Amino acid sequence: MSSELEQAIKNRLETGFKNWNGGYDQWLEWCNTLYEPDAHYNVYGKRLTLEEYKHMMGEFFEKYDIRMGEFFNMLVEDDWCAIRYRTYILDKATGTEFEQMSFEFVHFKDNAQPIGARVIEGWATSTNPLSND
Repeated sequence: MSSELEQAIKNRLETGFKNWNGGYDQWLEWCNTLYEPDAHYNVYGKRLTLEEYKHMMGEFFEKYDIRMGEFFNMLVEDDWCAIRYRTYILDKATGTEFEQMSFEFVHFKDNAQPIGARVIEGWATSTNPLSND
């Protein structure tokens, strides 16, 4: 049986993924809800502050149309979550589309409502890392 926090984490991610596919502005809105203001995100071997992560994603959205795909696995225990999912990436310059499989390991903080569960720190990897070069 899952705890209230575990259910809150699952709900936060499932709702976010359903609302993710609206471009950078919509991603940014979800990002501001999902992450603690002082959160860190470890992606492509770099530990980024939340502001650095937002900037990097802004650069990616300028070059790519990034659409969230399907969840394959989500494991939640206490304040930790592991998720595996697919994204669909369209290179705006070339028109080439490819799939990317991602895995994330995420640590959450349990806040009182209306804030709720938010990310303290996350670690992500994917099969086809994007580049902002």
